[in-house]
Amino acid sequence: MIWRRTSFGSQTQAGSTFVTRILTVVTSLKSQLRNILEFMTQAVVAAREGKPALCLLPEVDTNSNDSDLLKAA
Repeated sequence: MIWRRTSFGSQTQAGSTFVTRILTVVTSLKSQLRNILEFMTQAVVAAREGKPALCLLPEVDTNSNDSDLLKAA
């Protein structure tokens, strides 16, 4: 990643793990065209309130049938 090269990386293993996870979240959300700030805000609120972590999996329309999924592929 360009960020890693321009920022000189992190100083600790915990920092490296944090950066890896955040970059994964950002990349996943961008590929799904989801709002990154909104997701991160909701994730922090959920963590502070002791709620389960949010899901990064793409949202699936439960009203569609399998033929719609096959047409999209």
